[in-house]
Amino acid sequence: MADERPTQALSPFDAGPGTEASKASVLKNFSQNASLYHARVPYLSKLPFAAVAIISFLILVNLLVWASVGIVLHFHTPLISTAILSYTLGLRHALDADHISAIDLMTRRLIASGQRPVTVGTFFSLGHSTIVIITSLVVAGTASAISSKFESFSRIGSIIGTSVSAGFLLLLGIMNLYILWKLVLQMRKMVRSEPGHEAEEFKIQGAGCLYMLFQRMFRLIDRPWKMYPLGVLFGLGFDTSSEIAILGVSSIQGTKGTSIWLILIFPVLFTAGMCLLDTTDGALMMSLYTSSQAARDPIAVCYYSIVLTVITVIVAVVIGVVQFLNLALNVAEPEGRFWDGVERVGESWDIVGGAICGTFVLGGIIGVLLYKPWRICIDRKRALRAQFLPMPQTLNTEAERGETGHDDSKGTSKKGNETLINVETIDIEREGVASSSRKRAGNSGSEIVSTDVQ
Repeated sequence: MADERPTQALSPFDAGPGTEASKASVLKNFSQNASLYHARVPYLSKLPFAAVAIISFLILVNLLVWASVGIVLHFHTPLISTAILSYTLGLRHALDADHISAIDLMTRRLIASGQRPVTVGTFFSLGHSTIVIITSLVVAGTASAISSKFESFSRIGSIIGTSVSAGFLLLLGIMNLYILWKLVLQMRKMVRSEPGHEAEEFKIQGAGCLYMLFQRMFRLIDRPWKMYPLGVLFGLGFDTSSEIAILGVSSIQGTKGTSIWLILIFPVLFTAGMCLLDTTDGALMMSLYTSSQAARDPIAVCYYSIVLTVITVIVAVVIGVVQFLNLALNVAEPEGRFWDGVERVGESWDIVGGAICGTFVLGGIIGVLLYKPWRICIDRKRALRAQFLPMPQTLNTEAERGETGHDDSKGTSKKGNETLINVETIDIEREGVASSSRKRAGNSGSEIVSTDVQ
């Protein structure tokens, strides 16, 4: 009989290689099951699994944040309206033009370098929110001392942040303009190329004309997490940091005895809302840049790249120019109808950001609708050119290579025909010889008969 030894039950918290392997297997199985479920959903299956996963994770984080805040605010009901306002300000600021332009441009650049980034917006918003949280804590902790000096500090930060964001957008806009020119040249080469050789002419352009001059600077952002310091620089604009700081000061004044940790709820809610929409923007733009109706067709990929690049260049240049105009307006304070319009545009960045999102959606829809008739026209021209132009040498060599498989059958048929012709000629010659021999035999027989008669 086998020895029955009591087995000791392992606690799930026991550390060991087996436990770590089991945890890794559990995560792997969960990821596989989630990807299988994602592939079965009709609409979600069109988006990459990584994009859906990061958006779902941020939604879960927002729910957890609100659950925690709800527990805390249950004992501080006067702060509920201020908390809701802070969250909506974060959602609104995520639609600002500088956020959308920077995230979309850097997403495109990382995709061109061979990556599939889904967290560009996440790290950018976290860097931006760092300034929000620090400013809120400083203002909440020293509200009385900093209230008189915050205006000048905010002015300096606004100049720095606006200059960085506007210069960055214009620089990336110029780079994408060069990429657009290269894409148009590649499209011309592919249209003029022979069918089946489009992939040889198409290469994704990942660098602009200023890349060699600013190579070191742009090499710094070669991973999504490096968008964090850029978000910090963008956050120095204090266009929303001041709003959260004012909310903190007003909360301290409205509710006496409020601790600084309770004031921290407002920037956390602001961060949660902004991070959710910025991450969604980056993940969806990654999906849009890396997927098309015909992913294996280089002409289709180049076509949609041109459409998206045109929209990106227009948005980046327009937003960069508007930011520089707002900077000049705040520093020099000029007057006139033109500057009044610039001021109105600067006060409604949320509307401009929504217009940018609508521009991308509308441009994508127009591009999809125009692709089929444009492609039909291009295919007709290529077919006519292939009929009337002489066949290139490359195609001749490939045609000869393609016909090598048929050469044996054709050779055997030719040889068979030649053998048939030779057999027929031999038969004809044989028949001629036989007929001549028969005639000779007949003549000899007639001669014999004539001699016998005689």
